[in-house]
Amino acid sequence: MRWARRSSFEQDYGQFAKTADYLKIVLYNNCGGPRYAGAINNVANTIFADLSPDEVLELHNRWLNYEGEQSLVELPKSGLSSDYVARETKRALEGVAGTRCKIYPDIDIDIPTDPDQKQTTPEDVYASTTAALKAGAHGVILSRKYSEMKLANLAAAAGAVNAPA
Repeated sequence: MRWARRSSFEQDYGQFAKTADYLKIVLYNNCGGPRYAGAINNVANTIFADLSPDEVLELHNRWLNYEGEQSLVELPKSGLSSDYVARETKRALEGVAGTRCKIYPDIDIDIPTDPDQKQTTPEDVYASTTAALKAGAHGVILSRKYSEMKLANLAAAAGAVNAPA
């Protein structure tokens, strides 16, 4: 049996679009790096124990279309790229093509991570917000909690939203 790339391995955006006016797709690229590295290490130590953690990362990157992301050592400190945000936004838009469903990527701002892990910067927020909008998003949602967000990072999101197209 061959794998065919659909809207997603977990969710079919086209099915959701039949009944949804919009989809909020969670694209937490800042805290996503440490979380993704943790998930890779977990499966590398269990169901994929016959492979090295780097091989497991390479396999998952191919499955998820995450090629070009950082190494397993760097992911917790770097997060996922703004290119990841653009790719996932485009994938969601392709999944709902031909429907009235709008796509709103959810950009993470200052979601807590460990002190030695990726911390959000204004440059990250600007790049991620810009990537989502240039990919064709109808807007963005800033998450997770306003009380966690630093004003400089919120200002960077506003700068990206208000930048000339």
